[in-house]
Amino acid sequence: MMTLPRVIACPVCGLVLQDEAQRWSCANGHSFDRARQGYLNLLVAQHKKSKSPGDNMDMVDARQRLLDSQLYRPISDLLNQWVLELSLNQAAPLHIADVGCGEGYYTQRLQEVLADHQLAHRLYGVDISKDALKRAARRSNRIDWLVASGGQLPFLPHSLDMITCLFTNLMPQGFARVLKPGAPVILLNTGSEHLLELRQQIYGEVNRQAFDPVPAMQQHGYQLSGDQPLTYQTQLTSQQAIMDLLLMTPHRWKIRDEALQRLQQLDELPITIDVRLQQFTYSGATA
Repeated sequence: MMTLPRVIACPVCGLVLQDEAQRWSCANGHSFDRARQGYLNLLVAQHKKSKSPGDNMDMVDARQRLLDSQLYRPISDLLNQWVLELSLNQAAPLHIADVGCGEGYYTQRLQEVLADHQLAHRLYGVDISKDALKRAARRSNRIDWLVASGGQLPFLPHSLDMITCLFTNLMPQGFARVLKPGAPVILLNTGSEHLLELRQQIYGEVNRQAFDPVPAMQQHGYQLSGDQPLTYQTQLTSQQAIMDLLLMTPHRWKIRDEALQRLQQLDELPITIDVRLQQFTYSGATA
């Protein structure tokens, strides 16, 4: 299964990258060394907006602890079942990229499901955070972990059979360049009630307007072709878990000192998980 040729492209010139032991290079002589941890850093300087973009190690570790507690396992299960059904209906082998993969929890579980069903595939985990990929590479050596920008994905044109993208920014133009015609994009975003109890602790007034990716995706030539909500209740049972949840959300940048102190005094917190999985298909025609 892992002898399937890769479709990784040079981030400088776009030619195919060939794996030569620990060094990857293209025909134009651009070369990139695989890190000892196992990931490949393809984030070139012109694609960076800061010296160390993405989550730092404290955020990554908090995310890993919370995800490994299986708090979000139903989300992973929903994604895996959706991708599996799509994959069984497509001609193998499959090239799938998980864009914004973070520390690799969802990517690893997806890879295990695809392998269990003996589907020939290449799975790529892509994130802009080098710290996140250091942790992701520990999860599996059967996944190609790539440090790169979602807006400048390092793949050959129209080479991917599917993209998954969970809880991260929309990059529809970058997706379109590397997707095969008609290939699906699986987005997973938060609903109006997601983490309501945490948000009530942080803000005086909670905004319950959910993010809707449909208008932006349609504007760039994608059509909605599947939609599945998921809502469930769970419980955080330690102060560490509450702080970890805060660190893995955008609310960490907005919380005031008094709200932070209030959270730090809690040992448990009920939590609503409210997400929506949506499948889009690229038509190539923009609105």
